[in-house]
Amino acid sequence: MTADTTSTPPRPARRRDFSLRQYFDLVTTLTQKEVKVRYKNNVLGYLWSVANPLASAMVFYFALQVIMATNVPNYVVFLIIGLFSWQWFSNYLIGASGVFLANGSLIKKSVFPRFVLPIALNLQDTFHYLMSIPVTIAFLILYGIHFGWAIPVGILLITPAQFLLQLGLGLALSSSNLFFRDMERILAIGLNMMFYLSPVIYPIERVPKEYAALIYLNPMTPLIEAWRGIFLHDTLQWGNIGLAYAYAAVTMTFGILIYRALVDRFAEVI
Repeated sequence: MTADTTSTPPRPARRRDFSLRQYFDLVTTLTQKEVKVRYKNNVLGYLWSVANPLASAMVFYFALQVIMATNVPNYVVFLIIGLFSWQWFSNYLIGASGVFLANGSLIKKSVFPRFVLPIALNLQDTFHYLMSIPVTIAFLILYGIHFGWAIPVGILLITPAQFLLQLGLGLALSSSNLFFRDMERILAIGLNMMFYLSPVIYPIERVPKEYAALIYLNPMTPLIEAWRGIFLHDTLQWGNIGLAYAYAAVTMTFGILIYRALVDRFAEVI
């Protein structure tokens, strides 16, 4: 009898099963790495996280309040609240669009769930946003604005909504950007348009009624309004909070579907 020399095709690599503790440790390690890389060789460290929105607030205050006399009460605080929330959103999406490309060697050489990379990046940006809250409270005190119980409760309610909204968009962007590299340029244009179509520098009440519904198609509108509600008015705006979670559910569903459709091909295109 002659031996069968037909070669057996190699089996596909088995995915490693991760426990909940291993997921937690992996996300924690990657988040710490992102924070350290961000502030490596930066003398001022955390201050850079608040410097950009504060500088933007001063520019918009001078242009809109001083020159154009928009007459919005407590306009500096109004701007800071919107700009801090917007910076969290935009910084994450810009970073998320290239997070798989930036970790290409890790993806090729290691077996781990790829989705932990955008999660870790989101946690890093969430940490920086939470660290900006004391700056916002300092301005509330400076301007003599009353604040109370709504702030800690609102932070616990609104933070997960923005986190999930961003994560869903981040999964979609980071996955599709591997196969369609123009996504980063499209994102830059989209973020620029979204900024001015969000109530960051103007009150939502001043939007003409025929356009108000369109402004609320922007998922950042209910979030910015909800943040202003707890900081400026010491109230929980349940309608905006509920709408924010609805947008988060839609984007998470959309992001997970795109990620699952493309994840098995990541190593081929990096």
